[in-house]
Amino acid sequence: MSPRIPGVEVLTDVLIIGAGPTGLMAAVTLAQYGVQFRIIDRKPDRTKAGHASGLQPRTQEILKTLNLLDALNTEGNRMSENSFWAHDESGQLARIKIGPEVTNPTPFPYVLVTDQGKVEAAFENNLKLRGHQVDRPMELVHYAHDTTPGTIWPVIAYVKNHLSGVIEVWRAKYLLGCDGAGSLVRHVEGIPWHFQGGSEIWAVADVWAETDFPDIRRHCTIWSPHGTCMLMPNKENGFRVYTQLGPDEIHSLNGYANFTRPLFPESNSTLLFEILQARIRTILAPFAIQITKVAWISRYGVHQGIAKNFSRCLQHVFLLGDACHAHSPYAVQGMNPGIADAYNLTWKLALVVKGHAALGLLDTYETERQHIADQVLRHEIICTKYFSQAEADNTPEFQSISRKIHDLMSGCGHRYPESPLVRYSGTSRIYQAAVEPLTPGKRLHTMTLTRHVDGTVVDLLEEMPSNGRFHLVLFAGQLLKQVIFQALSNYLASSESPLSAVVPDSPPSDPTSHHPKFSSADTRDGNQYLDLYLIHSSNHLEVELGQLPGIFDSSKIFEDVGGVGHAIHGVHEVAGIIALVRPDGYVTMVTSFENGAGVIQCLKSFMILAPCQSSPSTLVSEERNPQGVTI
Repeated sequence: MSPRIPGVEVLTDVLIIGAGPTGLMAAVTLAQYGVQFRIIDRKPDRTKAGHASGLQPRTQEILKTLNLLDALNTEGNRMSENSFWAHDESGQLARIKIGPEVTNPTPFPYVLVTDQGKVEAAFENNLKLRGHQVDRPMELVHYAHDTTPGTIWPVIAYVKNHLSGVIEVWRAKYLLGCDGAGSLVRHVEGIPWHFQGGSEIWAVADVWAETDFPDIRRHCTIWSPHGTCMLMPNKENGFRVYTQLGPDEIHSLNGYANFTRPLFPESNSTLLFEILQARIRTILAPFAIQITKVAWISRYGVHQGIAKNFSRCLQHVFLLGDACHAHSPYAVQGMNPGIADAYNLTWKLALVVKGHAALGLLDTYETERQHIADQVLRHEIICTKYFSQAEADNTPEFQSISRKIHDLMSGCGHRYPESPLVRYSGTSRIYQAAVEPLTPGKRLHTMTLTRHVDGTVVDLLEEMPSNGRFHLVLFAGQLLKQVIFQALSNYLASSESPLSAVVPDSPPSDPTSHHPKFSSADTRDGNQYLDLYLIHSSNHLEVELGQLPGIFDSSKIFEDVGGVGHAIHGVHEVAGIIALVRPDGYVTMVTSFENGAGVIQCLKSFMILAPCQSSPSTLVSEERNPQGVTI
């Protein structure tokens, strides 16, 4: 039975403010990890049209591990190419380049263009299946901190129910501000906003049009002396158009709105449409374009910048998404950074809330996500400068910046800075000129493998679901019969190995908590926080499972046919490499087979671990062969 505090309506581990893609991503992952939460939003319903559009490749990879991508694939358009147009020396509008939208190695070499509302619907449907829902229309009006020593729920939130008009008192262990650019949470914390680049006003619309412009089904950026616009095709043969408004247009809209709004609130959108139609006609000339239908139109301000802090860990408060960083539409970021923020934070929260890691682990959220946001902002500002120059595309400097911007925009090139969670050393045996070399701080690139036990061809991304656990991946190449492999296997079966350690049963500071341990129902190595994977390049038909050490779970042993995956990651087939991969898919450390002990030392620097009562090899052997049948 849940504890009660007189006068308090709700007690929860995590209170999420805002049910856009960022807040919903936080809710879905916390539900996946078994953490108690509540999520509120002041709006009576989710987004129905417009707003953010486009899921970058890394976001698609993340959603795949949560079994959410398939539902969105049928709703979106795959934007695979981009083109750039500008006026040539004769003053005519001409195409200056066509190229791939994504240049990073990924199973999703495109941006999936889909409405924010459809993404929110997929998240909410997932929550409903788990017995959760968004509390609407509920608004955070203020919150305070209970500084009493030993308090379990230090955040006191005042939540207004807009149906009843009553302000309720809620208490939480942690507060997540996913409440957008005008974040109340950021305001209450007094966190300054650091402007980078400029403040821009954009017109944006989802439209259908009749046109002879040849690249209407590509992602286009068109530069003109009359302005710039971007086109992003959607699934229904329409497209989204962005254009930055000039001072005269902004003044006209503001003045017209102030005059007409009391009687005709929709008239401002009519004027905005007229401005948009005239502008894209001028920019695309001599090509003709006539908008025939508008599904959604809006204008919005972008104040490119970043919050000085993403968290107040001692106060148990965090900012995510637009609440802590804002990007230009040029960057095609939309909901992607916020989803990545939530994915980075929630597994850490799960470990801390359950008493499996110390509070200091949460400091890495700001360290990592602020680093990425700052990099993205700085490069999009530089790229915007070059976008204004038609000839820039041919310069070596622009080519270098373009490669970096692709890395950052797609999300596939993000690298977190060094910390207890990211150990930069140990990569001397990795071939750095490989397609996607194993790199601490970067995500583990997926690969096509053959499951040893049944010959099924699988994608590693699907074999590593987001379950809140670390992944210990052994790249064994051709070493299955070598002494070095047997020695590592013996170590992993010993009482000193990371597989022999377990996390505590419950948070020592919260005797009322009834959180389960990390479920081992789908982890037949019997471990509670760590999954073990064996990837080799021997012919699986020539290696019987019974010949392999009992420490390995047969469902997590794979043949890398021809050593292709090893080569992609820069791993020589006779090197013997261990990769410790975090629950969010990023590499914590890379080391040799000889340094198995380094893994447990690394884990103990941020995890709370205790010895296990049973041998890990015994647990796995029993589940691999529960009836005692000879394999």
